[in-house]
Amino acid sequence: MDGVLETLVIIGMFVLRLGVPFLIVLAVGYLLRRLDTRWEAEAQAEAQMRREMEASQQVPCWEEKGCPPEDYTLCPGYQYSHLPCWLARLRAQSRLPADCPDCPRYAPRGKVPA
Repeated sequence: MDGVLETLVIIGMFVLRLGVPFLIVLAVGYLLRRLDTRWEAEAQAEAQMRREMEASQQVPCWEEKGCPPEDYTLCPGYQYSHLPCWLARLRAQSRLPADCPDCPRYAPRGKVPA
């Protein structure tokens, strides 16, 4: 009877030695896959938003508003021309000017410009 108990203990320890790390690896892999799926969805949503913004902004804002060329170097919209003008001003000045929400170019996340 002692031989059977010792054999079961050895088998149990072997399963514990191999099974627990295997289960941990599977759990980490599952969590990383979920995280990757979430990041991929966020990246696709951001790319779609960027495409929509670029489609709505064929003419740069400084040309649309008729700003003089000497003011271009001071304009965040000109300095960060890859961003929508309202977003460039928000990032450069850490605030959104009061006239931006009334502008047709203003398109915060989830709002598509008309």
